[in-house]
Amino acid sequence: MKKIKILLLLLLTHTSINIAQAKKSTKLGKTTLKELKMSIYDKDSTAAAVVLYEHANVYLDPNNNYNTRTDYYYRIKIFNKSAFDLANISIDLYKKERLVDLKAITYNINDDSRIVKNNLMDKDVFTVENSESWKTKKFTLSKIKEGSVIEYKYSVLSPYLGLDDWTFQSEIPKIKSEFDAAVLGNYKYHVRLIGYLNLDKDNPSIKKKCVYIDGVGEGACIIYSYGMNNVPAFKKEEYMLSKKNYLARITFDLISYTDVRGDKTSYTTTWKKADKKLKAQFFNNQTSKKSFFRKNLPENLFSIENELKKAKEIYKFIQNHYTWNDKNWTNEDAKVKTAFNEKSGNVGEINVSLYNSLTAANINANLVVLSTRNNGIPTKLHPVIYDYNYVIVKVNIDGKDYYLDATDKFLPFGLVPIRTLNGEARVINYEKEGNWTYLEPTINSNKNINSKLTLNAEGVFTGNLFIRKTGYYAQKQRKKLASLSKDSYLDEVESKHVDLEVEDYKVVSKDLIEKPITEVFKVKIFMNEDLGNTARINPFIFERINVNPFKLKERNYPVDFAHPFKSTFSLSLTIPKEYKVSKLPKSKAIALPNKGGTFIIKSQQKDNTINLYVSFSINRKTYTSEEYFALKEYFKQIIIAENSFILLEKNKV
Repeated sequence: MKKIKILLLLLLTHTSINIAQAKKSTKLGKTTLKELKMSIYDKDSTAAAVVLYEHANVYLDPNNNYNTRTDYYYRIKIFNKSAFDLANISIDLYKKERLVDLKAITYNINDDSRIVKNNLMDKDVFTVENSESWKTKKFTLSKIKEGSVIEYKYSVLSPYLGLDDWTFQSEIPKIKSEFDAAVLGNYKYHVRLIGYLNLDKDNPSIKKKCVYIDGVGEGACIIYSYGMNNVPAFKKEEYMLSKKNYLARITFDLISYTDVRGDKTSYTTTWKKADKKLKAQFFNNQTSKKSFFRKNLPENLFSIENELKKAKEIYKFIQNHYTWNDKNWTNEDAKVKTAFNEKSGNVGEINVSLYNSLTAANINANLVVLSTRNNGIPTKLHPVIYDYNYVIVKVNIDGKDYYLDATDKFLPFGLVPIRTLNGEARVINYEKEGNWTYLEPTINSNKNINSKLTLNAEGVFTGNLFIRKTGYYAQKQRKKLASLSKDSYLDEVESKHVDLEVEDYKVVSKDLIEKPITEVFKVKIFMNEDLGNTARINPFIFERINVNPFKLKERNYPVDFAHPFKSTFSLSLTIPKEYKVSKLPKSKAIALPNKGGTFIIKSQQKDNTINLYVSFSINRKTYTSEEYFALKEYFKQIIIAENSFILLEKNKV
């Protein structure tokens, strides 16, 4: 929920305010027998439910001290059990916001084809206190079954500025979705349509003589009126950023408020002013604690002469001193001294501590604010600092920039977590205006698997397996190894490959996070039968792609892999001398358009040794929706290729 949490100032010192704004009807009882008899939604026969109609209407309520009132109405058809959770409703309220006029009905048909209604009882509405600022009203409509229609309405009274977003699209289709708002003309908003769908109703207008204030006169209102019909369900799929970036919605950014005397208050600002506000409000004045960290970090860190080495050692110290509590950056009660002493903190406390420590060592450092991949892409039209939920550190040493995040003990210097790879981030510079920067990996993420195996006549492979990983592959593997004992890890490996038995194992450079990590396995792999006169072997034993991650008929949003990556697999397989090779996987090469990626298979035989080489790469972070079908076909062809076999035949005596 997006709001500007500032109390509404309407200058109610005047003796009278009259506001003429039409209310939309929110009466219940609109469900029809035809709707109850619907068995499927003809525009999406796979839909588990469909929104028959929904709307929100925003206006100032003269009966409630001219607070902003939003009336909500929903009517939803349930087709099958998988949509029963739509009857569980949660309404979030901020501080002084109030929920009023809540009513809800479940509709069913009885054996006589008559409509049966079940009303929500007041005793079935619960309040959950989430924090000092937020609470949630919850209720569940009763008597839900396949074929039910649920209908409910409620209003939220708010003393705060700002219009909430209205989301037209969801995981179920909608037949009709509408949003209306009547806003006093002295409030100016920037309205944006997000997503890939077009509005069917787009009728903003000005209503004259909308408001009358004693001693001032008449004023106008802006009437926002938007709607969409036949809205398709949003289909989530692998490799996407937050769905907030793609769901069809209207968003309102408050630009300014002008009072009756003509004094204007601006709610958008320049980034230079936003930088200062971030320091005071969002960083809770915790960015000037370098003397504390100068006293509390080991003295030898500050005496290192080489600046890059000094920065790396300070980063390593903060990285290992703290344990991240899995919470992102918040602007409430950040206290780096307390976090340092407790050796635990959120993203802000840890990385602001890193910033203070680096500046205490006279290293050129700046804070960088961003929105994580699951939080949405913020607008760049103007600063909306509430859009940002994460902070990292940028250092410049010998003219080279490094981006640092000390929340993860397994990230090498200069590599930020995947969750931060969400496009552009904002560098905060307190001496001059900040700038935008694009975050991307500084270390390639490669995975190289090399195996040398010998097959005997009993159908048992023996040999060695070497796995070398860099970049995010290495970070992920180190994290896994740190969380498991050696035996537990090997049990996991053997359970993933049910025919594999690990006889010996060692890992190289496990704790040297600046270097690749290499695992060495001595293995046995069982075919569960003797070779016989013929044997069919799938040589793609490790890291085979079994499922195409792309299944949609159409995808209207980009594919985002977060970062490029490459995987190679090589196999040297020695077969028994009494057998010959009658078929090998065909050598082939597949390429994505615009150098987007390649898949290569090379196979050859020399005497009784088979050599197989496989290379698979994704060369870009992002692929457009127009490139989706090429990606889908790319993975399809890889799966087909990796389903090919080596065919052995026993030599005739």
